[in-house]
Amino acid sequence: MTKPIIGILGGGQLGMMLCDAAKKIDVETHIFCPEYDCPSKGRSTYFSVGDYTDKKEIIKFSNNVDYITYEFENIPIETIDFITDQRKIRPGKKSLLLTQDRLAEKKFLDELKVPIAPYKDLRTIDDISSAQDDFIDGIIKTRTLGYDGKGQFSLKDSDDPNEVFSKILNKSIIEKRIPFEFEVSVIIARDIKGNTSFFPIGKNIHENHILKHTYNPISLSENQTKKLINYSEKIITELNHIGVLAVEFFIIKDQILVNEIAPRVHNSGHWTIDACSISQFEQHMMCVSGNEVKKPVLKNSAHMINIIGEEIGDWCDKNNTKKVKIHLYNKKEAKKGRKMGHVTELFSKEKIF
Repeated sequence: MTKPIIGILGGGQLGMMLCDAAKKIDVETHIFCPEYDCPSKGRSTYFSVGDYTDKKEIIKFSNNVDYITYEFENIPIETIDFITDQRKIRPGKKSLLLTQDRLAEKKFLDELKVPIAPYKDLRTIDDISSAQDDFIDGIIKTRTLGYDGKGQFSLKDSDDPNEVFSKILNKSIIEKRIPFEFEVSVIIARDIKGNTSFFPIGKNIHENHILKHTYNPISLSENQTKKLINYSEKIITELNHIGVLAVEFFIIKDQILVNEIAPRVHNSGHWTIDACSISQFEQHMMCVSGNEVKKPVLKNSAHMINIIGEEIGDWCDKNNTKKVKIHLYNKKEAKKGRKMGHVTELFSKEKIF
């Protein structure tokens, strides 16, 4: 019997870990990305180098796979439009469109009546002037391509609106700064039948706007857990999303606000590789290939630590132990702020962080 082939747009570390997961569920993979020398090279069954805007190459790629997924959300929409059989694309185009534009994402969440921080679209100099009154020390965020704190800065009441506008043009929003207690992620998956399943909810800690630590599981009230799951299920269902989706939330006492959505496997779910009966990567590939979603079973409590930039030098010569699992991404250059790998510390599953 021929194994199904899942095409993956993107060859970074998420693609690498998706390829590794596919082998565990007897599925083949085909990476398509612009870079020959990428983390996924050597991990996929098939590998193609090409530009995402090369219609001929994208069509050729799509004709040689059974399903198509993506490892990051900034794939050009025209790439998706090149693919003749849209049914192959999992998650679908809607998930990409909404998460590529922060304003579209905010409007979507508003329409769903999911709680979010107050925000404003900045289209004119007058918008910036009024934001200085209504959003004291608010955070201006680029509508597209911003991640890990990039494309973000605070708006001060002393800032010149004309200078701010020349910096952002009309492609940004401003959000009210939220004094949250902590951030959590819900990693949820949905299959083609609409069944959903989620992993234990983890707490995230950032350093310099980059995720540094994730702790699982954590102590949450029954009411908090119920709200987090209900909001996540509402989002993934409305998107008709097939595969894994991550929702980041701010916790403010009994209040819960959605921070942002990632339409893919997520950095805060990497701990699942070593600590759960099924990882977020296996779960995603199961859903994309048409299989039923599984219920993850926690094997160990876990603390995941991202290896950032030159920190990689501290881990290159270290070996895995029973309680410490090291995952390196085989990136050539340790640039400042670049995620080079992650480490998962394992504890008794009874431990609550």
